[in-house]
Amino acid sequence: MDETKEILLAIKHSVEMMDAKITRIEHDITGLKADVSDLKKGQLRQERLLETLCLRSLEQENIVRDLQLNQP
Repeated sequence: MDETKEILLAIKHSVEMMDAKITRIEHDITGLKADVSDLKKGQLRQERLLETLCLRSLEQENIVRDLQLNQP
């Protein structure tokens, strides 16, 4: 009977260890989800800024071209 009890205690300990690991993994996943969400928001902001810079660059190229064409 003592052997069975020892086996059950060992199994219980293993289950408790696995439960603790799963809890840590769940916590890590929650943190990673938040990080990914922040990265996506940052990426969208960067894409909008890049679009704006591209438009400004095109506008400036047009202005320079117009100035070059209108020179005597």
